[in-house]
Amino acid sequence: MKTRLFLLLLVVTLFSNFGYSQKKSANSKIDINGVWEDINPGVQNAVAIISEQNGKVIFSHYLEWKGQKFVESGVGKRIGNTIGYTVEVTLPIKGWATAGTHTLTLSEDGNTLEGTFVDNKKRTGPIAFKRVR
Repeated sequence: MKTRLFLLLLVVTLFSNFGYSQKKSANSKIDINGVWEDINPGVQNAVAIISEQNGKVIFSHYLEWKGQKFVESGVGKRIGNTIGYTVEVTLPIKGWATAGTHTLTLSEDGNTLEGTFVDNKKRTGPIAFKRVR
């Protein structure tokens, strides 16, 4: 009887620890470092490079719009799956904003960032990126 009780207790303990370890890994933070494709309509040759360390996010973005080149970069932070940063345009397109903020949410599979931008001309709109590598 004592042996059966001991075995039952051992099995229950092993499964409860296994379940805990599975939950822990499912909640681990998804790595966002790398190259992302800008999937917004109308842009060409559009790419972003994102680097994150200890919650600090560094963002660089290049795109072409009707043959004109545009570059912006910024710094911000990540809280959970939400990324927010402020950008400054270093190579502007005439008539476009020269600064703004982006707020993006990482998809559950970690392959898409979608959200909104607000620029220094008080315009807002959608913005989205797809992981390249």
